[in-house]
Amino acid sequence: MSGAALILGLHLATAHFGAPAGGPDLTDRNPGAYVRLGNGATAGAFRNSHRRSSVYAGWTWQTRDGRWALTVGAVTGYPRAAVAPLLVPSVRLPLAAGSPWAARLSYLHKPHSDGASGVHLSIERSW
Repeated sequence: MSGAALILGLHLATAHFGAPAGGPDLTDRNPGAYVRLGNGATAGAFRNSHRRSSVYAGWTWQTRDGRWALTVGAVTGYPRAAVAPLLVPSVRLPLAAGSPWAARLSYLHKPHSDGASGVHLSIERSW
């Protein structure tokens, strides 16, 4: 993995789509924090869309320019399993040219037929 030696981020919100009628009432407010080391090790915690606490750990690979990334790991706190697989592609959008600050949009795939997909917004700073 190339890029920053350290990234600290804040989880903010998720826009959900594709949920079946009568499915769970999901919240779009998902506060939390994460850290990604220069070697790709990634960990974080947040309040998930089911209003439960979640923690996750995994590994992130990114493109040479740092714009696109894929995080693979495991996450806790969801109704279907104590620990679930995590596979999250994302894109980094710098907030200003040359700034260490960026927004990150992550795609959350629909985990099962009664779930929902989502686009998650985070803000992060790299060192």
